[in-house]
Amino acid sequence: MRKKTEEKRQAIVDAAFEVFSEVGFEQASMSEIAARVGGSKATLYGYFESKEEMFFEVMIESAADEVKAAFALLKISVPARDTLTAFGKHYLMAILKPQLLSVRRLANHEGGRSPLGALFYERGPKVGWLMVAEYVQQAIAAGQLRECNVTVATAHLRALYEAELLELCLLGVSVDTSTRNISKVVQRAVDVFMAAYGVAPAADA
Repeated sequence: MRKKTEEKRQAIVDAAFEVFSEVGFEQASMSEIAARVGGSKATLYGYFESKEEMFFEVMIESAADEVKAAFALLKISVPARDTLTAFGKHYLMAILKPQLLSVRRLANHEGGRSPLGALFYERGPKVGWLMVAEYVQQAIAAGQLRECNVTVATAHLRALYEAELLELCLLGVSVDTSTRNISKVVQRAVDVFMAAYGVAPAADA
C-alpha cells in the first residue's frame, strides 16, 4: 500500500511539474493537474494542502535529488582544489539538465510575480549554498584557503561555476554541455577561485 501511495504522489508531482512549466503558477489549476494524473481534486488535496504547497514540493523535489550528490563531495579531508573541482563538475552537470533548467526558469518567472520565487530560494538553493559556505569556513580553518569573508567567497565560487554556461542554457542558446567541456569550465572556475582565495605555498627556506 505504501508503494502505491508513493507512486501516486510521484505521479502527481510529475503532472504538476508539467502544468506549472507550461502555464506558470497563477494559471495552473488543480483540475488540470488532476486530469493529467487521472484522479480528482480531492485526491490531490489528500497529498498536498494547497497549490502553493504543491508548487514548493515540485520545485524542491525536482532539484534536490539532482544536486545532493554534489554537496556530499564537500569533504575537508581532500585538498581544496580537488574537492572544489569534483563538486563543481557534479553541480554544473546537475543544474544544466533540462528539468533543472525548467525549474530555474519557473522560479525566475514566479520571482517577478509573487513571493514564491523567494520562498523557493530560501527552502532550496540557499540551504545548499550554506553547506558550501560551511565547507569554505572549514577549509579556512584547515589552512587550505586564506582568511576571507566566507559569504562573499561562496558567492564568487557559485558565480564562477555558472558564468560560462548557465545563462546561455536558460535562454535556450545552443552550447556545449558535454562532460568534457563542463570539466574544462569547472577547471577554469576553480583556477580563478584558488588564485583569489587559495593559500600561497610556503617559500623555501
